[in-house]
Amino acid sequence: MKKSLFQRGSGFGRGVRVLTPGNLRGVAVALVVIAIVVIVRFAFPGTLTSVVAPVWKAGEHTTGSVGGVGAFFTDKAHQAREIDRLRTENEGLTNNNALLSAQVQDFTRLLGTRTSSEPGIVAGVLARPPVSPYDVLIVDAGELEGVKTAAQVFGNGGIPLGTVASVSPHNARVLLYSAPGRQTSAWVGEKRTPVTLVGQGSGAFTTTVAREAGVVSGDSIYAAGPGSVPIATVLSVENDPSAPIANVRVTPLSNPFSITWVSISRTLAL
Repeated sequence: MKKSLFQRGSGFGRGVRVLTPGNLRGVAVALVVIAIVVIVRFAFPGTLTSVVAPVWKAGEHTTGSVGGVGAFFTDKAHQAREIDRLRTENEGLTNNNALLSAQVQDFTRLLGTRTSSEPGIVAGVLARPPVSPYDVLIVDAGELEGVKTAAQVFGNGGIPLGTVASVSPHNARVLLYSAPGRQTSAWVGEKRTPVTLVGQGSGAFTTTVAREAGVVSGDSIYAAGPGSVPIATVLSVENDPSAPIANVRVTPLSNPFSITWVSISRTLAL
């Protein structure tokens, strides 16, 4: 049996691992490889570079791939932000289109399809009952827009609503025909029987007619003046066989609580 090169003892070799022939061969091979690399490095530097270059290129390719992946995710995040921005803009445009469409419908109902040279001054309603006093509208057009006191005010379809009671530079106060105690000349029924409407507030009126006039519930009431513009309808008729006069309750065609736009005449009411 072969003995190891170093024996365990109390001297220099104590605690040192014993070198076996297998270990010596491994050390020898490592030394030979190191020696070859050193010789090639100094004797043939280009050879070592050509051998190692593929490894370097592989590393560069891997680094570039990582960078490309980063750029890919950056582009995706940018695209997502851009899509969100465009979606927000689209929603804003959709809302604006809906608003404009609603305004066109309001103006069509207010002015109709007429193309007269003086369609009136279009004004938005800033306050109406119950925010404003009952049977009073506050509109956003005034003296500087051409509004004058006593000018007639119309609602949807040209329905007469009242007249301008007072004017400021950019606002006007409109008193409706239905204001309590206000009297307005009108016609009722197919025979256009003359009546005087008396405002009761909140858009309501009352009037009286001769019992033999034949006025019935549902008859139209027209504003007195040029043309025949309906402004209200007969709600009920109280006929007393013993009385020559019938009391008539009237409801307006235009609800004062829902008026949003008005047209103000450029000429004064008669």
